Amino acid sequence: MDQPASPSPRKRRVTPETMAEAGIALTLPKVSVKAVADSLGVSIVAIYNNIDDLRSLKALVAEEILRRWSPPLPGDDESMHDALLSLASAMRELVHTNPGIAEYLIGLTPSSIDALRMADAVQTRYRTRYDLTPKQATWAVITVAEHAVALAEIVYNRARRDREYDDAIAARTDLETLPGAYDTVDRGPDGMFLWSMRTVVVGTLTLIQDPDFEKV
Repeated sequence: MDQPASPSPRKRRVTPETMAEAGIALTLPKVSVKAVADSLGVSIVAIYNNIDDLRSLKALVAEEILRRWSPPLPGDDESMHDALLSLASAMRELVHTNPGIAEYLIGLTPSSIDALRMADAVQTRYRTRYDLTPKQATWAVITVAEHAVALAEIVYNRARRDREYDDAIAARTDLETLPGAYDTVDRGPDGMFLWSMRTVVVGTLTLIQDPDFEKV
């Protein structure tokens, strides 16, 4: 007896919202016109009727990811140092939970409408909370955010080697200086990320508070 044919995927209406939802489920590195079409049970043509190209499709997905994300804003009693460290940690988590978003964040353009609005809202909060000039607020937030994204994506990511390797290096007797750092600093990804970001934050605060900063 012939086996009944498998039911075809149920077609979903193609809208920016459904394409973004499908793209988020796929993750940005796996987003393609065909993959989104297959996920929605529609033709490639149906997808192209709503976008210009693959780049605009990925931007659509990335913008939706950022719309769903709430960046931490400085509290009324929070120091700028601590607020920037919280922002850095949140950026790292955003990058780790949304593969591919780092590439989008470092390449924002005027068409990145919602991403730019979010960035402006964060910078405005820093400007008003800490009585900064627009230049001070912008460079403080951008500097910390860019370093956090870069470190999260490239250095202190989820593929980071196990701690046992660091312990082995710390035990080396043929090295004069390096083991000392391994003994005094948490060499795990979390500890090293925060250590690096503290350096960035302290340097950033020093720079924007320099009397000549506005002249640069």
